[in-house]
Amino acid sequence: MKRNALILLFSLLAVPLSAQETWPLERCIQYALAHNLDIREKQIEVAVRQTDLTQQRLRWLPSVSLQIGEDFNWGRSVDMQELVIIRNDLTRSTGISVGASLPLFDGLSRHHERLAAKKAVEVATLEAADLRSVLETDVTRAYLELMLAKQIHAYSRESHATIMQQRERTARLVEAGSQPKSALNEMEAQVAAEKAALVSAETRVRTATLALTRLMNLPGDTPFSVGEHFGPDTVAVRVSLLTDAQTEAWLQWDPRLRSAEARIAQRQFEERAAKGRFFPSLSAAASYGSFYSSTNDSPFRTQLDENRNPSVTLRLCIPIFDSWQAATQLKKSRLALEMARLTAEKMQTQVLEEMRSAGIEAENCLQRYLSSEETLQAMQSLLEITEAKYNLGAATALDYLVARNNRLKAVSEYLQAKWQYLFQLRLLERYRP
Repeated sequence: MKRNALILLFSLLAVPLSAQETWPLERCIQYALAHNLDIREKQIEVAVRQTDLTQQRLRWLPSVSLQIGEDFNWGRSVDMQELVIIRNDLTRSTGISVGASLPLFDGLSRHHERLAAKKAVEVATLEAADLRSVLETDVTRAYLELMLAKQIHAYSRESHATIMQQRERTARLVEAGSQPKSALNEMEAQVAAEKAALVSAETRVRTATLALTRLMNLPGDTPFSVGEHFGPDTVAVRVSLLTDAQTEAWLQWDPRLRSAEARIAQRQFEERAAKGRFFPSLSAAASYGSFYSSTNDSPFRTQLDENRNPSVTLRLCIPIFDSWQAATQLKKSRLALEMARLTAEKMQTQVLEEMRSAGIEAENCLQRYLSSEETLQAMQSLLEITEAKYNLGAATALDYLVARNNRLKAVSEYLQAKWQYLFQLRLLERYRP
């Protein structure tokens, strides 16, 4: 009979608050991943890093330019064809040239900068993956919090209805002389207290709904309601802890650790690029041009053909002194590399601690759940006995209200323990890729 009473009690918790559209957890997660502002911001950052990588790749192509100039001189000038000085005469000249330049060697700085940009794309991509994982966890937590709030609200509503019925019985018992008038006063106080609890439960539902829809970036006018079940929301007898193989597999897969390792590689390439600035650089350039001058009587096309001037240049640049800019850049890159290594070490320690804590917390939540279930069964039985005695006049209203409040507290602790345990199980499962 106790178990049947509990089943009847918890079946009341499945009463929906409204006829809104029901969203399962998976749909909420997918919607959040597609519309969350932080995710969209991170996607833009990934696109920026990819653009930087494309720019680094294009730096290996030669730069080509076309130059056309028109000069007007009124004072002394030189006729480049006749090599004579012209005084106080207006001259006009036109120059056309095409030039190209290509770096041949720069201490491999460009090569390492390209590799660093490639690692930067990997870092941003892995950070986006970690942000999606965190968002999934946050949405799951908010979803379960809303389900818990709905169940507490449904129970508070049903409890308020039953206390109203009990108040009516108490009024009849007082009229019949089976209970003192103070019993009705105590019952009125209980009605007011449970009314306040119902209002608080309604507020909790609205707050939890707002928290979930804010994570999803869901418009406020969208019909929305969470489901009544959380997958296989049954409680296991024991928690399946992570094995050493699963722990090692997660450490190889965790986006945060992979991002930290990619950041180290990026800093290493940046350090090598900074070292390359100490080496000489070699570049090649080629140009082809011609010009026209008004001081020559030859036609325009004839002058362009006669004044052709192709050239090829090899340029070697040896760094001697640059105000220690290269040395300063190298020192900064080495410090950044050391910082990246420390960050990776701290991140690995943090991930291992999170995994151990998840297993321990899941086991603790299971024990709290089992204990709260036993307490609820005991409080339910005690309330049924006390209520029967009270209706027969063998117990006081205070005895009944104490038993009722104990049952209310037991129900609240039971529901919180159950959903916290289910969340910890979900959190533990994410470490099993």
